[in-house]
Formats: sequence, C-alpha cells, structure tokens
Amino acid sequence: KKCANRGDSRPSSKRLFQKRKDANLSKKQTTTAKRILIYGDSNVWGANFASKRIRYSDRWVNRLSQALRGKAHVYIDGVRGRVAGDFRTDKPDKNGLPAFTAALQKADNFDLIIITLGTNDLQQRFARTPEEIVRDLLEYRNLAGETPIIYILPPCFDTSDNSGYEFTDASEQLRQKLLQRKKELGNYIELPKLPLSDGLHFSPLGHYQVFKIVREVLKSYI
Repeated sequence: KKCANRGDSRPSSKRLFQKRKDANLSKKQTTTAKRILIYGDSNVWGANFASKRIRYSDRWVNRLSQALRGKAHVYIDGVRGRVAGDFRTDKPDKNGLPAFTAALQKADNFDLIIITLGTNDLQQRFARTPEEIVRDLLEYRNLAGETPIIYILPPCFDTSDNSGYEFTDASEQLRQKLLQRKKELGNYIELPKLPLSDGLHFSPLGHYQVFKIVREVLKSYI
C-alpha cells in the first residue's frame, strides 16, 4: 500500500525558533553546547527485520550526533516496540511515558527533546484511537515543562507481511487520521516516504535521509 506523505517540517522551524528566543537560548547568548534528547522506538534503536541491526554509523541518530559535535550533545534513548503511552500491561518496559520520566531524571536540563513515537501504537491489537495517541504524545510536553519538543510523526510503512501481521491497512488508516491532528502537537516533522530495510524500519539510505531532514530543522535552533 502506498503512502501519500510528502513530508512537512516547516512549522517546526518557526515555532521552535520562537520558543528558543523566549527561553533566551539563542547561540548569540551562549556558547555552551546544547543538550538534545532523542527518545523513540526501533527506528531510533536501529532495528532491521531483514538482517542484523543497522550499523552504528549508519543510524540517523548517530549521524546527527556526529554532525553536531562541538555544538550539541545528543542523548539517544530508543527501545524496540516502545509505545507512546503506558497501556502495555503485558510488557511494561515498552511503555514510553514511565521511561521518559526516568530519562529526564537521569540527565537534567535538556535544551531540546525529539520524540519519535506513535508507530507501535498503530498495531491493530491495541485498538488505539487517534485521540488516545495524540493525548499520550502531548503528555510528553507536559512532562518536559519548558523544554521545547519536536515530534517526528509516525512514518509510512508497508502493510504487507514484511511489516508483521499487526500493521495492516487499518493501521495505515489510523496513521492518516493521526496525521490530520498533527497541528495539535505544535512542533513536528512529517517525514516523506523513505526507503525501508523491511516493511517497517528505515534502510541505511532511509536513515541518511532522516538525518538530513532533522539536521536541517535544527539549523534554526543551534
């Protein structure tokens, strides 16, 4: 099934610049390296159903960390199967919200947080609604306080068996309904259709494209 995403990150740059200005964190006012937390799921971890884990240097988060050396410290927290909410009673370690609170406590004073969650919530077995997923995503903003957040929205995936039986046409329909509510999240990046290593995870080329998109958005911040 084809995805129609063309990609959209324009609101992020404008809104993030205003938040940065309000917080007096512009690069003219400080030479201290920024502290960025990237918090997400298997596409942060570097998963690949078709083979072994994506090579460290090819993952978009590590490319970003390397590109921002001297300007920012990037803290990476990705877990396979992580959901945005806290509804996984069968596997509580996959719940994003409780672990996010712990991540904030371990490393305080982040200047920016990138949340890349919501894809696993689309699995048909969870029967989540767009309203529930948006509510869970907004809770990260509440927990982060004054720290600005950029959301990377759930990207296109294949609804064939390559993605696993839980990612169906209904999952894609749910994703489209979620995208219709993206403006409620504030700062966001909507990725275009990307090359995949399987039906769900970015290929090395896909990781590279995500890296370029995120780096471009962060130019207005760092």
